[in-house]
Amino acid sequence: MALFTGRHENKIDKKGRVSLPADFRAELPSGSGQSSSGPGRVVYVFPSPRSESLIAVDRAYIQKLSDQIENEYDMFSDEEEDFSAVILADAQKISIDGDGRIVLPPDFVAFADIKDRALFVGGGSQFQIWRPSVYEAHAETTRARARSRTLPRGRQTSDTRPSNANGPNSNGQTSNGDGSYD
Repeated sequence: MALFTGRHENKIDKKGRVSLPADFRAELPSGSGQSSSGPGRVVYVFPSPRSESLIAVDRAYIQKLSDQIENEYDMFSDEEEDFSAVILADAQKISIDGDGRIVLPPDFVAFADIKDRALFVGGGSQFQIWRPSVYEAHAETTRARARSRTLPRGRQTSDTRPSNANGPNSNGQTSNGDGSYD
């Protein structure tokens, strides 16, 4: 999976194109035999459900989100419908041109209030696209919150926990160690 780090600010040209940072392009897989900067390379973009920004991910990550929504929530439940609507239904597959540029859909530009410049902000397996001044205000708030927190040590995720481990799953059920739950 891709790893996006750093901040990069780029100008949007008169045709609405903006250059995807080279560091970010390098993290995206090239499409079926195409060159790494040529046609076939894509990014999935959707409005953030939590901020005035856009979220961008590679195909593997959007598939992971889709799988998580389908596996975590009951079919036709409100939760499944909500997350499907705000992530999957709104996500658009955007091609990266041969010069490494993308064109953001006008409704996405309006949602994030992006004007003549876009700020690309790395976030690990995803990156965000912001109006630079809006991001600065957001960053001040998140930095203040982060100062009072610490990262947990040694917490195992479902990806690192042995499949036969006893303990609660994400629904609070306790594993019997054989794949079944109480």
